[in-house]
Amino acid sequence: MEFFLDTASLDQIQHYQGLGLVDGVTTNPALLAKEGRDPLGQLREIASIVTGPVSAEVVTTDPERMIRDAQKLAGVAENIVVKIPASTAGLAAAYQLQKQKVPLIITLNFHAAQTVPFIKLEVDYVAVFIGRTEDFGIDNKQLAWDTRLAIDNMQSRTQLMAASIRNPDYLIDAISANVDVITVPPECWKKVYKNPIFELAEREFLESWQQLPEDLRRAYETLDDTISSQS
Repeated sequence: MEFFLDTASLDQIQHYQGLGLVDGVTTNPALLAKEGRDPLGQLREIASIVTGPVSAEVVTTDPERMIRDAQKLAGVAENIVVKIPASTAGLAAAYQLQKQKVPLIITLNFHAAQTVPFIKLEVDYVAVFIGRTEDFGIDNKQLAWDTRLAIDNMQSRTQLMAASIRNPDYLIDAISANVDVITVPPECWKKVYKNPIFELAEREFLESWQQLPEDLRRAYETLDDTISSQS
Protein backbone atom coordinates (compact mmCIF):
# COMPACT_ATOMS: atom_id res chain seq x y z
CA MET A 1 0.00 0.00 0.00
CA GLU A 2 1.35 3.40 -1.00
CA PHE A 3 0.75 6.87 0.41
CA PHE A 4 0.63 9.82 -1.96
CA LEU A 5 0.74 13.35 -0.55
CA ASP A 6 -2.20 15.42 -1.77
CA THR A 7 -0.59 18.83 -2.27
CA ALA A 8 1.26 21.03 -4.75
CA SER A 9 3.43 22.63 -2.06
CA LEU A 10 7.13 21.93 -2.49
CA ASP A 11 7.76 22.71 1.19
CA GLN A 12 5.12 20.21 2.32
CA ILE A 13 6.42 17.55 -0.07
CA GLN A 14 9.97 17.92 1.19
CA HIS A 15 8.80 17.89 4.82
CA TYR A 16 6.83 14.66 4.47
CA GLN A 17 9.52 13.06 2.33
CA GLY A 18 11.70 13.36 5.41
CA LEU A 19 9.10 11.31 7.29
CA GLY A 20 8.84 8.57 4.64
CA LEU A 21 5.27 9.45 3.66
CA VAL A 22 5.67 10.43 0.00
CA ASP A 23 5.44 7.45 -2.34
CA GLY A 24 3.92 9.83 -4.88
CA VAL A 25 2.08 13.15 -5.12
CA THR A 26 -1.42 14.05 -6.30
CA THR A 27 -2.22 17.54 -7.50
CA ASN A 28 -5.34 19.11 -8.95
CA PRO A 29 -6.19 22.53 -10.45
CA ALA A 30 -7.23 23.92 -7.04
CA LEU A 31 -3.98 22.82 -5.36
CA LEU A 32 -1.82 24.22 -8.16
CA ALA A 33 -3.74 27.51 -8.20
CA LYS A 34 -3.23 27.79 -4.43
CA GLU A 35 0.54 27.98 -4.96
CA GLY A 36 0.15 31.09 -7.16
CA ARG A 37 2.93 30.09 -9.55
CA ASP A 38 3.23 28.87 -13.14
CA PRO A 39 1.45 25.47 -12.91
CA LEU A 40 3.65 23.71 -15.44
CA GLY A 41 6.79 24.98 -13.75
CA GLN A 42 5.42 23.84 -10.40
CA LEU A 43 4.67 20.38 -11.80
CA ARG A 44 8.17 20.06 -13.22
CA GLU A 45 9.69 20.95 -9.85
CA ILE A 46 7.47 18.49 -8.01
CA ALA A 47 8.27 15.73 -10.50
CA SER A 48 11.99 16.43 -10.14
CA ILE A 49 12.02 15.84 -6.37
CA VAL A 50 9.54 12.93 -6.23
CA THR A 51 10.59 9.50 -7.44
CA GLY A 52 7.05 8.10 -7.58
CA PRO A 53 4.03 9.13 -9.66
CA VAL A 54 2.93 12.78 -9.77
CA SER A 55 -0.58 13.53 -11.00
CA ALA A 56 -1.65 16.43 -13.23
CA GLU A 57 -5.31 17.00 -14.05
CA VAL A 58 -6.93 18.18 -17.29
CA VAL A 59 -9.03 21.36 -17.05
CA THR A 60 -11.67 20.75 -19.71
CA THR A 61 -14.90 18.79 -20.19
CA ASP A 62 -14.40 18.29 -23.93
CA PRO A 63 -13.10 14.80 -24.77
CA GLU A 64 -10.99 15.84 -27.76
CA ARG A 65 -9.28 18.54 -25.75
CA MET A 66 -8.85 16.10 -22.85
CA ILE A 67 -6.90 13.83 -25.18
CA ARG A 68 -4.67 16.66 -26.44
CA ASP A 69 -4.08 18.08 -22.97
CA ALA A 70 -3.41 14.64 -21.47
CA GLN A 71 -0.78 13.95 -24.13
CA LYS A 72 0.95 17.26 -23.37
CA LEU A 73 0.77 16.84 -19.59
CA ALA A 74 2.21 13.34 -19.82
CA GLY A 75 5.20 14.88 -21.60
CA VAL A 76 6.00 17.30 -18.75
CA ALA A 77 7.96 14.60 -16.90
CA GLU A 78 8.40 10.84 -17.07
CA ASN A 79 6.58 10.26 -13.76
CA ILE A 80 3.47 12.33 -14.59
CA VAL A 81 0.16 10.45 -14.44
CA VAL A 82 -2.78 12.32 -15.98
CA LYS A 83 -6.07 12.78 -14.12
CA ILE A 84 -9.26 12.83 -16.15
CA PRO A 85 -12.83 12.92 -14.78
CA ALA A 86 -15.11 9.90 -14.42
CA SER A 87 -17.66 11.15 -16.95
CA THR A 88 -18.85 10.04 -20.37
CA ALA A 89 -16.44 12.56 -21.89
CA GLY A 90 -13.67 11.19 -19.68
CA LEU A 91 -14.51 7.66 -20.77
CA ALA A 92 -14.27 8.63 -24.45
CA ALA A 93 -10.90 10.26 -23.79
CA ALA A 94 -9.63 7.35 -21.68
CA TYR A 95 -10.54 4.86 -24.41
CA GLN A 96 -8.22 6.66 -26.85
CA LEU A 97 -5.50 7.48 -24.31
CA GLN A 98 -5.27 3.83 -23.24
CA LYS A 99 -4.34 2.93 -26.81
CA GLN A 100 -1.56 5.52 -26.62
CA LYS A 101 -0.37 4.15 -23.27
CA VAL A 102 -0.82 7.48 -21.47
CA PRO A 103 -0.84 6.73 -17.72
CA LEU A 104 -4.20 7.70 -16.22
CA ILE A 105 -5.95 8.35 -12.93
CA ILE A 106 -9.73 8.52 -13.25
CA THR A 107 -10.88 11.08 -10.71
CA LEU A 108 -14.13 12.32 -9.14
CA ASN A 109 -15.66 8.87 -8.62
CA PHE A 110 -18.50 9.14 -6.11
CA HIS A 111 -20.17 5.79 -6.88
CA ALA A 112 -18.58 2.45 -7.67
CA ALA A 113 -20.62 2.21 -10.88
CA GLN A 114 -18.70 5.20 -12.26
CA THR A 115 -15.49 3.22 -12.05
CA VAL A 116 -16.71 0.07 -13.84
CA PRO A 117 -16.04 1.11 -17.50
CA PHE A 118 -12.61 2.41 -16.52
CA ILE A 119 -11.81 -0.77 -14.60
CA LYS A 120 -12.78 -2.71 -17.72
CA LEU A 121 -10.37 -0.52 -19.73
CA GLU A 122 -7.70 -1.33 -17.10
CA VAL A 123 -6.60 2.25 -16.58
CA ASP A 124 -3.76 2.69 -14.10
CA TYR A 125 -5.85 4.05 -11.21
CA VAL A 126 -9.43 4.85 -10.28
CA ALA A 127 -9.66 7.45 -7.49
CA VAL A 128 -12.75 7.15 -5.29
CA PHE A 129 -13.70 10.21 -3.25
CA ILE A 130 -14.45 9.35 0.35
CA GLY A 131 -14.63 12.58 2.33
CA ARG A 132 -16.01 15.30 0.08
CA THR A 133 -19.55 13.92 0.34
CA GLU A 134 -19.63 14.65 4.06
CA ASP A 135 -20.18 18.31 3.14
CA PHE A 136 -23.66 17.18 2.08
CA GLY A 137 -24.27 14.84 5.01
CA ILE A 138 -23.49 11.69 2.99
CA ASP A 139 -21.29 8.94 4.47
CA ASN A 140 -19.36 7.46 1.54
CA LYS A 141 -16.95 5.12 3.34
CA GLN A 142 -18.52 2.07 1.66
CA LEU A 143 -17.32 3.33 -1.72
CA ALA A 144 -13.77 2.03 -1.30
CA TRP A 145 -15.04 -1.42 -0.29
CA ASP A 146 -17.48 -1.62 -3.22
CA THR A 147 -14.83 -0.54 -5.74
CA ARG A 148 -12.26 -2.98 -4.34
CA LEU A 149 -14.77 -5.78 -4.88
CA ALA A 150 -15.50 -4.58 -8.43
CA ILE A 151 -11.80 -4.56 -9.36
CA ASP A 152 -11.21 -7.98 -7.86
CA ASN A 153 -14.30 -9.55 -9.43
CA MET A 154 -13.46 -8.07 -12.83
CA GLN A 155 -9.87 -9.32 -12.46
CA SER A 156 -8.52 -5.97 -13.61
CA ARG A 157 -5.00 -4.61 -13.20
CA THR A 158 -6.44 -1.18 -12.30
CA GLN A 159 -5.24 0.08 -8.92
CA LEU A 160 -7.67 1.50 -6.37
CA MET A 161 -6.87 4.95 -5.02
CA ALA A 162 -8.71 6.38 -2.01
CA ALA A 163 -8.91 10.17 -2.27
CA SER A 164 -10.45 13.02 -0.27
CA ILE A 165 -9.14 11.61 3.00
CA ARG A 166 -10.10 14.35 5.43
CA ASN A 167 -9.62 12.77 8.84
CA PRO A 168 -7.93 9.82 10.61
CA ASP A 169 -11.10 7.69 10.50
CA TYR A 170 -11.21 7.86 6.70
CA LEU A 171 -7.52 6.98 6.59
CA ILE A 172 -8.02 3.80 8.62
CA ASP A 173 -11.17 2.87 6.71
CA ALA A 174 -9.28 3.13 3.41
CA ILE A 175 -6.56 0.87 4.78
CA SER A 176 -9.21 -1.61 5.97
CA ALA A 177 -10.73 -1.61 2.47
CA ASN A 178 -7.33 -2.76 1.13
CA VAL A 179 -6.91 0.06 -1.36
CA ASP A 180 -3.66 0.24 -3.32
CA VAL A 181 -2.98 3.94 -2.83
CA ILE A 182 -4.20 6.52 -0.31
CA THR A 183 -3.89 10.20 -1.13
CA VAL A 184 -3.47 12.05 2.16
CA PRO A 185 -3.37 15.85 2.43
CA PRO A 186 -0.88 17.36 4.90
CA GLU A 187 -3.78 18.60 7.05
CA CYS A 188 -4.93 15.03 7.62
CA TRP A 189 -1.49 13.92 8.79
CA LYS A 190 -1.54 16.88 11.21
CA LYS A 191 -4.91 15.77 12.58
CA VAL A 192 -3.53 12.28 13.24
CA TYR A 193 -1.12 13.76 15.78
CA LYS A 194 -3.41 16.45 17.20
CA ASN A 195 -5.40 13.87 19.15
CA PRO A 196 -6.40 15.64 22.42
CA ILE A 197 -6.31 12.38 24.41
CA PHE A 198 -2.74 11.72 23.29
CA GLU A 199 -1.73 15.30 24.12
CA LEU A 200 -3.27 15.03 27.60
CA ALA A 201 -1.59 11.67 28.29
CA GLU A 202 1.80 12.94 27.12
CA ARG A 203 1.49 16.04 29.28
CA GLU A 204 0.47 13.99 32.34
CA PHE A 205 3.43 11.62 31.91
CA LEU A 206 5.90 14.50 31.69
CA GLU A 207 4.34 16.36 34.62
CA SER A 208 4.55 13.21 36.75
CA TRP A 209 8.21 12.83 35.79
CA GLN A 210 8.97 16.39 36.81
CA GLN A 211 7.69 15.64 40.31
CA LEU A 212 10.70 13.38 40.86
CA PRO A 213 13.60 15.36 42.38
CA GLU A 214 16.12 16.57 39.82
CA ASP A 215 19.03 14.69 41.35
CA LEU A 216 17.11 11.43 40.94
CA ARG A 217 16.11 12.25 37.36
CA ARG A 218 19.58 13.29 36.26
CA ALA A 219 21.09 9.87 35.49
CA TYR A 220 18.03 8.84 33.48
CA GLU A 221 17.93 12.11 31.52
CA THR A 222 21.69 12.04 30.79
CA LEU A 223 21.82 8.37 29.91
CA ASP A 224 23.83 8.94 26.72
CA ASP A 225 26.48 10.89 28.67
CA THR A 226 26.64 8.15 31.30
CA ILE A 227 27.13 5.44 28.71
CA SER A 228 29.84 7.46 26.96
CA SER A 229 31.76 8.01 30.17
CA GLN A 230 31.66 4.28 30.96
CA SER A 231 32.93 3.16 27.55
